[in-house]
Amino acid sequence: MSATNNDINGKEIAAQIRAELKIKVATLPTPPGLAVILVGSRRDSQTYVRMKKKACDEVGLTSFGFDYPDTATETELLDKVHELN
Repeated sequence: MSATNNDINGKEIAAQIRAELKIKVATLPTPPGLAVILVGSRRDSQTYVRMKKKACDEVGLTSFGFDYPDTATETELLDKVHELN
């Protein structure tokens, strides 16, 4: 399959967006952050969260991770959400 002018290079576009975000984030008085509450120990979820933390680091966002066992109660999790908000 040959490349045409209509082909989109997702990796290049993503890198460009991250570079632009990094510049914008650097101008903010306080960098925004991402808080992740991970319940249980699913490897796919852990991988997803790890990639989001890496993306945050790349653009200068603060990231916070909170891991809970799969036995965590709804009350525990809601308390953490309220604390973070």
